[in-house]
Amino acid sequence: MTGSGPPAGPTAVAGDGERRPASKFDMSGWLDGRVAFVTGAGSGIGADIARRMAYAGAAVAVVDRNADAATATAASIQADGGRSWPVVADLSVASERRLALDVAVSKLGGVDILVNNAADHGTRHHFLQVGPDEWDRILATNLTATAMLCQAVAPSMSQSGSGVIINLAAIQASLPLPTYVSYVATKGGIVSLTRALAVEFGPLGIRVNAVSPGAVASGSTRHALAESGNPDASSPTLLGRMGTGDDVASVCVFLASQAASFVTGAVVVVDGGRSLSRQADPLSDLSRPRPNQTSRG
Repeated sequence: MTGSGPPAGPTAVAGDGERRPASKFDMSGWLDGRVAFVTGAGSGIGADIARRMAYAGAAVAVVDRNADAATATAASIQADGGRSWPVVADLSVASERRLALDVAVSKLGGVDILVNNAADHGTRHHFLQVGPDEWDRILATNLTATAMLCQAVAPSMSQSGSGVIINLAAIQASLPLPTYVSYVATKGGIVSLTRALAVEFGPLGIRVNAVSPGAVASGSTRHALAESGNPDASSPTLLGRMGTGDDVASVCVFLASQAASFVTGAVVVVDGGRSLSRQADPLSDLSRPRPNQTSRG
């Protein structure tokens, strides 16, 4: 395993002599010498993944369509002694995807780890209210961008004989909530895409896995709870707490590291047992009026 890291402590010393703050789990040095391209890394889970990979030793391209957010995450990594560069791009646009990769390569070197985290949740409303423009935008941001970035990095990864792709899915792919049809459809597509690419890219030495978070107290979840009128809802997980971005990020570092060198095509669920819990989901809104209430069966 590459870089098992120094003993745990309040700080860890990297191979270049710089000091990095220890996080909840000590993975210091696990990704030394690697370059990670993390999308949607300006905030939320993406920012936690970017910071955790930097703490593990990777140089990180922080990709986000919000310039201030990308800059803030990159600055926080640099302040802690890591290497990072902010990359501003709307990944739903093909030309901006290509430019983002070019910038990352020019500033940090070839991409060894691709983390497809960027996602558009869309507006919470009934699917009958979803227009074609909204559908196309969510599909382009969540699924098309993920697929095309995987395609773009594969040639250079195959030349080196190694490479890791991590796609962020969601437990909604198998446990859909109402008013999220467009988002759920893309996350289901990401699960299938991950498995298909693991089959295609395995002979090239590229591992492709997905991480499926659920019940994580990210910014998007807090916003959705506020919209539902239940901002202080208790966690429906088996472990009795909401997850954190660090919980998800640690799994991503593991999958990117040599500790997971025999893992590909996997979908790792990080939800505290939410998928098995029988508790009501605080984001469900099944009591509101729905069309065609009269049964004809």
